[in-house]
Amino acid sequence: MKEFRLHIFHTCEVNFYLMPFCLLLNKFLTLIIIMIIIYLVKEKSTLKTIKTKMVYSETTEIKKSKFICTAFQVNSKEELEQFLKDFSLKDARHNCYAYKIGTKNVFGGYSDDGEPKGTAGKPIFNVIEKNNLTNICVLVTRYFGGIKLGAGPLTRAYTSSAANIIKTVELEEIKEINSLSITFKINNIKDIELFLSKNNIEIMNKIFNESLCIFELNTFEETLIEIKHLLN
Repeated sequence: MKEFRLHIFHTCEVNFYLMPFCLLLNKFLTLIIIMIIIYLVKEKSTLKTIKTKMVYSETTEIKKSKFICTAFQVNSKEELEQFLKDFSLKDARHNCYAYKIGTKNVFGGYSDDGEPKGTAGKPIFNVIEKNNLTNICVLVTRYFGGIKLGAGPLTRAYTSSAANIIKTVELEEIKEINSLSITFKINNIKDIELFLSKNNIEIMNKIFNESLCIFELNTFEETLIEIKHLLN
């Protein structure tokens, strides 16, 4: 019993001396966790898309089946339908795809096109979601090589085809366009109009009075900062 009590005493003594260090370590680890969470939330909230209207395509062969993966920027349901019409190959066994369109009102979908349910379209869509992409369609055309892959390998084939094409495309972050109003003195109108014209900023409405102008714009918030510098 005495040895047991002595053991507890020494343990408590060691813990007492280590307590400041433990508290400091705990604060440090908490700070690291918070920073990681902030980074992940920021990454998750930043939507990306293909930078240009360039068509990206890549072909892989798995057990004699040929998988042709094509990715393209689509900004509307009409563009999606046109892309699928132009690049789906009629002589292929399957033309499976997934898409996602929009920034605020997002909609998306996918098609297995005859492959076993959940083995083609959904895996492609998961790749789009994982990379936080929008305004994109990924089409994977399969020429059957005579060997059945099975559900697991088939899912991995479509997943890897989509993932590999995303690695090759040039992406950019999507900046949301906002409706902004700027008010300035009428003698600055030429400088403002020249700036807006050079930056392809759309003027939705102009309001004039004796000494002031109000322009209603569709643009990015960063533009407002540049205009303020221009007026100062």
